[in-house]
Amino acid sequence: MGPARTAKGAAPLDALALEDAFIALTDGVVVSAAEGRIVSANPAAFRLLGEDQLLGRIFDDLLLVSGAAAVQRTDGHVVRRAWFPREERMGVLEVVSTGIEERGWIHTIRDVTAQAELLRLKEDFLLQVAHELRSPVAALSAALDLLHQDALDMPRAELQKMLATLMRSALRLEHLIENMLDAGSIEAGTFQVRAAPTSVRIALKEALEVVQYQLDAKGQQLVARISPVADRVLADQRRTAQVLVNLITNASKYSPGSTTITVSTAPVGGSVEVVVSDQGPGIPENERPKLFQPFYRARTAREAAGGVGLGLTICRAIVQAQGGDIRIASGPDRGTSVHFTIPKARELAEEASGA
Repeated sequence: MGPARTAKGAAPLDALALEDAFIALTDGVVVSAAEGRIVSANPAAFRLLGEDQLLGRIFDDLLLVSGAAAVQRTDGHVVRRAWFPREERMGVLEVVSTGIEERGWIHTIRDVTAQAELLRLKEDFLLQVAHELRSPVAALSAALDLLHQDALDMPRAELQKMLATLMRSALRLEHLIENMLDAGSIEAGTFQVRAAPTSVRIALKEALEVVQYQLDAKGQQLVARISPVADRVLADQRRTAQVLVNLITNASKYSPGSTTITVSTAPVGGSVEVVVSDQGPGIPENERPKLFQPFYRARTAREAAGGVGLGLTICRAIVQAQGGDIRIASGPDRGTSVHFTIPKARELAEEASGA
């Protein structure tokens, strides 16, 4: 029995299905003859390559213009990366060329710009983690070495100073490791908070134990304006302190020395709004929507100081898990303020009791 047909003289159903799939694919597919001239291409190939005319052209000539580089060669397959201009930046295409005996080639084209960017961000993240770990580990090592040699003969004041250095370095390491562990639990969907009635003032005091040394090192002053009517909240105290540590650390890191960082609160409906403001260079509007993405750091931040790009991601996860919202107000040369909300303890207690 011959192949099925839709009507007398029509193409076989399996041929129609193959043609439809070829046209509908989101990946580009280009077929070239043995000498390299393109004989067929689907609509996605035109879109991905940014070309209006492909048939009859030499496929490798298109890749030469983009500076394509081979990243893998196996029997009958060549994988190449090619760079093509997009609206605001260069896009990355992965081209897999498969030989069809000696008749020609099938080239599959996929846009891997997002994957390439994520890989770059992760590589940058690893470098930044190593950089961030170096300072506290070096301080710990130096302090422990001195204590090992001179602890018994060291004056009490100097011993206390050395122990304070050890404590600060340990807190910095603990904070960095906690952020990295939290980033993993956020990605895995297992991140949790344990809310209970507490105080923003207490959380801020806990945060200052971690960041005060950084403020002192740059001659910066922290001004706390905690309103008595916007202090009691229903929150995870340790996690709220972690949010404040991340935000104050950022404010200090990216602001000039001898400037002021302000932490203020105000009642907003059934919540308390906490605002951390600095006098830094500000963040351009086009970069602000990306700030909560893992590993992302604004250009001004990358130029001013280090960091691993996880702080704001973790802040958002904590704030949202507690039932609040977080946003950023900023602009070039007018500083940055981060606003986040926490449910009020009193209102939620009344609501739970049906009052």
